[in-house]
Amino acid sequence: MPKLMPMNALLRLCLAALLALLCSLGWAQKSPAGNGAVALDAAQRAWINENKDRVFSVGFDPEAGFDSFEFQGRRIGLLPALLEDMQTQLGLRLLPAEVKNWDDAYGRFLAGKIDLLYGANPTAEREKVMRFTQAAQKYPYVVFARKDSLVQTLGDLDGKPVGFLANDFVIERLPAEFPNVQVRAASFEDQREGLRALVAGDVDGFVTAGGGVEYEFLNDFPDLILIAEIKAITSDMTFAVAKDRAILAQIIDRYLDHRQLIIQNLAREARRNYNRKVLRLNEAELAWLAKNGEAVVGVAEDYLPFDHFDKGEYKGIAGATLDRIADLIGIRFKVVSGTFAKMLERAQAGEVQVLNLAKTDERQQHFLFPRAISTERDIIVGLKSSPPVQDVYGLDGKRVAVIDGFWHEEYLRKNLKSPHIVKTADIMASLRLLRAGEVDYVIENPTVLEFYINGLGYTDLVKRGNTSKDSFIYFGVTRQQPELASILDKVIPLIQFEEMKYLGMQTVPTLRNEANLQLTQLLAALALALLVILVVTLRTVRKLAEQKAKTQFLREREHLLYTDSLTGFYNRNYFSQKADSVMSTDFPQAIVVADMNNLKRVNDSHGHAAGDALIKAFAEAARAQWPQATHYRIGGDEFLFLLPHCSEEQVLRELEALKQRCQQARFEVAPQLWVSPSAALGHASRLDAQSALQACIAQADARMYAAKASMKKRSTDE
Repeated sequence: MPKLMPMNALLRLCLAALLALLCSLGWAQKSPAGNGAVALDAAQRAWINENKDRVFSVGFDPEAGFDSFEFQGRRIGLLPALLEDMQTQLGLRLLPAEVKNWDDAYGRFLAGKIDLLYGANPTAEREKVMRFTQAAQKYPYVVFARKDSLVQTLGDLDGKPVGFLANDFVIERLPAEFPNVQVRAASFEDQREGLRALVAGDVDGFVTAGGGVEYEFLNDFPDLILIAEIKAITSDMTFAVAKDRAILAQIIDRYLDHRQLIIQNLAREARRNYNRKVLRLNEAELAWLAKNGEAVVGVAEDYLPFDHFDKGEYKGIAGATLDRIADLIGIRFKVVSGTFAKMLERAQAGEVQVLNLAKTDERQQHFLFPRAISTERDIIVGLKSSPPVQDVYGLDGKRVAVIDGFWHEEYLRKNLKSPHIVKTADIMASLRLLRAGEVDYVIENPTVLEFYINGLGYTDLVKRGNTSKDSFIYFGVTRQQPELASILDKVIPLIQFEEMKYLGMQTVPTLRNEANLQLTQLLAALALALLVILVVTLRTVRKLAEQKAKTQFLREREHLLYTDSLTGFYNRNYFSQKADSVMSTDFPQAIVVADMNNLKRVNDSHGHAAGDALIKAFAEAARAQWPQATHYRIGGDEFLFLLPHCSEEQVLRELEALKQRCQQARFEVAPQLWVSPSAALGHASRLDAQSALQACIAQADARMYAAKASMKKRSTDE
């Protein structure tokens, strides 16, 4: 008889066969392509063999966000996961060192008491004694300021005291990257010490590396805001070793090359766990994420620019916000779409768990409302000739357009004695009725109205009043999902609305400018009328005087059509109709586009009269700087200038001169509060008429938006 196979050998054989079967079914997979065994040469393998029993200590910054942190009784994060994977892949024993702070880790590494340093950025001085690997991750530096301060951008810190982490390379790098921002540096042993100094007013800003730790700081220091993300300066999470250990750096570089996809997955998981720690999710919330972690989101059909459904994806500002929530915390969102009424019905039936809707007493019976993603209050809009309105109470007896199903109808009926409500299908229908004189006012979110009024070219519509009602933008969550609602309530404060507004606006369709179309038709009609008048004039001398008067009338009307009354610049109508002919000569020429800074903040804080004064101040500075230029005011805070006979070198000097002139044009918007106009500027040059005008303008726009993003981005544009 054949011998029986020993039991342990039989068990190993069965397990191997089961593993092979699972791999063939896709249930157990090897590492993705390009992320398998790390390829090492003979010398590197020999070095590992010689040091396989040695433990290498790794110094790091314990306040470095998701790289290393305590969560649910364990120290986890990207760094521990990397070190564990390195041991598996390389056979090297790498363990985190016990360190107090970054300065402690850095000093002990230089003293030879720590073998590797994680997160040190290469500098000329450091490269004399260290060998650096490539970066496992790169984190942009971020800038904190107080909520109650006037510091809104990186440029606002010029000449002010700013805090930095001691020995942080950004102290030297910041003035090199931004030579026009000269700060007075103050060093702190750890980030929290610096942030406490910022809260106390000892410094006006604090600059440190991101990597997720900024969310923890915002949560722990509610009086602070994030005003900028400096993408030009990153904290590179390298592994540094002593100069005489170059082979160790080479081995780790090989690992980083071969495991890029794995490292990305490890970083994503570490970031989400870190955010769950920062948000202090409770056991029920963590259990919901582990067991379920998915929610169905209803998208109303095109409530632009917040809601837009496109090819199965949630676009717009609300869609961008949910994408950021999913990335931050790990919730999966499944999207369905339909009319708002249908989505509301499905939500009440439990088929949809999340829906963008206003908070009302009736809806709170069916939905939980986490904190708002936008705290803008609805405004009241009318024609320029419409009288101002004091809250909704001034709408009593007035005809008010209300979108069918929206909360405004319920609110108006409760608060007005004689409400006159005209129901419409959507916001465009409401605005058209307003322009036609069939209703007197429209109530809506200011971002929505700005999008439609500017996009459609309805310059005859203006804000006529504010509302005091809580008309914020919320994600309502069905009451059957309390854990989901509480998670959203905790994560939403980490998200900057202005950044989501910027991202969401890029994903929604552009509206067709109806006002321009109507203007074209009007001009065509005027041209035809003029032709008829000319024919009649040739037939009768007696009507010559009348024709002359009509011609003068048309000239004055053209002036009104084409001139911005506030600045005296040409307006968008003139730019749309005549820019091609005006810009076809005087080469080389430069085109400069400008987008004013802080106009909304001045309007909101000090009124539109102050905002108009700010616009005038900028216009006067531009006119004084470029008297020979053709000036356009394209929109509320948007300008375009044509500089004739201007080379690339000249326009760069001119832009700098305009900035200096603006800084000197100070005026008092409130007692003891002085403001200077400023703008994000972009330029492009045309050497001849063969260069496409629109391409040139697009290039200038791109540079302007890049300048804007560099000055005002928040994370987070925002």
